[in-house]
Amino acid sequence: MTKIEINNLFRALLLLLFAGSLMSFTLVIDAGHGGDDYGAIGLVRGTKEKDLNLHVAKLLADKVRQTYPEVKVVLTRDKDVFLPLQQRADIANKNHADLFISIHTNAAENRKAQGAETFILGTDRMEENLDVAIRENAVMKLEQDQTVYQGFDPNSIESYIIFELMQNQYMDNSLAFAELVQNQFVGTLNRANRGVRQAAFWVLLKSACPSVLVEMGFVSNAEEEKWLASEEGKIGIVNSIFCAFEKYYKK
Repeated sequence: MTKIEINNLFRALLLLLFAGSLMSFTLVIDAGHGGDDYGAIGLVRGTKEKDLNLHVAKLLADKVRQTYPEVKVVLTRDKDVFLPLQQRADIANKNHADLFISIHTNAAENRKAQGAETFILGTDRMEENLDVAIRENAVMKLEQDQTVYQGFDPNSIESYIIFELMQNQYMDNSLAFAELVQNQFVGTLNRANRGVRQAAFWVLLKSACPSVLVEMGFVSNAEEEKWLASEEGKIGIVNSIFCAFEKYYKK
């Protein structure tokens, strides 16, 4: 190897080290559901939650990468595949995530239910939010290996005692980001405000970083399903979450 080649190699190594040092913030974006787990399904258009979640997650990832190339962005899934809940949290932890955003779409028996809400881990008003926690945690039942959940039954109220016992050191930052997201949904998109809530989501419990679960809207509401499935709706949601991320990242 010539002296010039050695110098060029040395410069390349320095650039790699410098680039690595710049990427000091890691954002993990989780598109909820996937594969055989469709999530909520719209009654009018048959919109699948898993598809909406993935589309928004990928658009958000692209926007963050283009605007802040120094931020390491990781998608838990970038295609239509089934992913166990624990594996989603493991991806965040293995990448030493600084922020975890789980993207979801809501549904309810009340066809008039509408609006966006952002969840953090917690047990405040747990009974009120238990239905959505059971629905999102129920994906465990589709997994072949459930030993990782150590006997946790997503359909058993008694199982949720574990969430009352935990102490979440990331609650303050999770709440700060959740409020930024919700403010964008309401102030920019003029969405019906369902607020920042606490719920017992396994994927948030096991993610060792500030984390939120975003419910973008209700596919069980005909008008909201139409808007969520539109490009205008998806881009509006992406821009709102991105603006929230930008404020959180720059703080």
